[in-house]
Amino acid sequence: MRPDHFHTQSTGADEEALRTAFLKCRALMQQRACSTMGLAVHSKNNLEGVVCNVFGDSVIRVLDRDNRLELKGITTQLLTEKIRVRRLEGPVLAAFVNPEKLDRIVSCDGVTDIVFVPWTAEELVAYLKAHPLSEEIGFPPA
Repeated sequence: MRPDHFHTQSTGADEEALRTAFLKCRALMQQRACSTMGLAVHSKNNLEGVVCNVFGDSVIRVLDRDNRLELKGITTQLLTEKIRVRRLEGPVLAAFVNPEKLDRIVSCDGVTDIVFVPWTAEELVAYLKAHPLSEEIGFPPA
């Protein structure tokens, strides 16, 4: 089964867009009755800045150290160009990932949805070209 795709209409270090995407992932987890989500970034260096501001220092510290975090019954798995898992049962939040590398980073089985937050307008165009049925999520998410 191919994952459903969602995206924000945002560019740059947009904390509100990233928060909205995270809330969408949580809603999708409830809809799909799963307790795992992925956080896809290019590399661990991308956990700094806006991603850290949205998720918090303590969450990012654990993801940076262990590549996964279990908190209140929810598992967040870090995915990067170098960190892969074979199976991830749930949605993936792709934070500022180049769309050309997205499919490779999110190549595990079981992914139910991909929620994409672009860094540039060009990346959004490329993503929508590859995933024309992607649904836009607004602020706050539907």
